[in-house]
Amino acid sequence: MKIHDKKINYTSFQAKFIHSESLKDIAEYAVGHGKFNRLNTARKNIDNAYLTTRLKVDIFEKDGKSGINFSRYIPKPAVITPKTYDDYILEKVTTYENDKNLNPLKFALEKIIKLGNNAPHNNMYEKVVIKK
Repeated sequence: MKIHDKKINYTSFQAKFIHSESLKDIAEYAVGHGKFNRLNTARKNIDNAYLTTRLKVDIFEKDGKSGINFSRYIPKPAVITPKTYDDYILEKVTTYENDKNLNPLKFALEKIIKLGNNAPHNNMYEKVVIKK
């Protein structure tokens, strides 16, 4: 068997998203539940604008309720072309908490898909990526 005949599933996001364990878990959850195509489409929609902005996703549970943090990073003012994560600074963190008792991975997946719907022309995208 040739190595290129083997199907390997790389569930990684690059471009706009900074790698995090939460994002990895969300991608694996999406693959396991047959929703990776929707997640990938959302990622592509999010990636189309604001090319220098990066997002980091973290999921959490507090008092039995799940939530997600979107941390927005922008290049440092002195950096013309950012090449490493050290070239970015944290600008804003937007938090969404779930009122219902829902699986945190499912909640986060739904939020990322919603963020990518009609991006950059939806309210959630504007709040997370555009507005200061």
